Amino acid sequence: MVGLLRADVTCVGGITADLLARPVDELPRFGRLSLVETVVFTPGGCAHNCASALTRLGTSVRLVGRIGRDPLGERIVAMLQAHGAITDGVRVSPDVGTSTSLGFVARDGERAFVHSVGANGRIDAADIDWNAVAASRVLFVGQFGLLGAFDDQVPSVLAEARTRGLLTALDTVWDPTGALPAKVRPCLPHLDYFLPSHPEAEAITGLSDPPAIAASLRAQGVGVVAIKLGRDGCYIADADEARYVPGFEVEQVDATGAGDAWCAGFLRGLLEGFTALDAAALGNAVGACCVQAVGAYEGIRSFADTRAFMGAAKTVTTR
Repeated sequence: MVGLLRADVTCVGGITADLLARPVDELPRFGRLSLVETVVFTPGGCAHNCASALTRLGTSVRLVGRIGRDPLGERIVAMLQAHGAITDGVRVSPDVGTSTSLGFVARDGERAFVHSVGANGRIDAADIDWNAVAASRVLFVGQFGLLGAFDDQVPSVLAEARTRGLLTALDTVWDPTGALPAKVRPCLPHLDYFLPSHPEAEAITGLSDPPAIAASLRAQGVGVVAIKLGRDGCYIADADEARYVPGFEVEQVDATGAGDAWCAGFLRGLLEGFTALDAAALGNAVGACCVQAVGAYEGIRSFADTRAFMGAAKTVTTR
């Protein structure tokens, strides 16, 4: 371990350059042009967003992923380093560009994306330096489903992490090819925490009711299932308890990265020794802070400020 920096969490997976246009309530027809108020460049990708949010929460984090040899990738790494993340696990793929998303953000903060997988499709299990990662307490895989051949390697990566004494956590992303259920099934027995969104969990299980989804996933070997429900909060189930945890009432500006922020809050709660339910409440709070600004980072607050927000904000009452 000489010369290696220790991180409490290692995040593995998607690193993306996001170009976010807002407000976009309707896309123009081909051959036409429409105007928006702003177009913003912001680093994104599920693993990147979770890592960045963890740094703002005061957690040490190492990021493992791929960028292209281009200015977008260089800028993302520079911003990560400025935030305090350890980036020695970020590799450069010279023959493809950095993964890029074009995001269209509506006035209510909801968004749609057009995505190029790029260098995220070149991530390989060999990119993981286990001498460095083994010092972490948690291995988190983000953007599972759109990571190319690495998706098929993730079950063995999770198994190795558990062998080395790490907790394992995984978050999925919407997969337009429909392959997500088959990809994720071999991962489930190796997961301490599975953190999908409700639409992704529906696609994986074929079920719509969160309690039924959670029960199905736990029966396949997952320790704790947390289903993210957007502004409504989440549904969480472990061996002892299962219930909805309400979200917080905020004015939503941009939902980009909110699910990744939720994961960061949840993981920080676990590191603090919180129960899964209390960690989920912290995840809801970090996600609520995230959506109050454009992009996945600017709305994130410190751990102390997030806790203060939780004490002052109202929770939703839809469930």
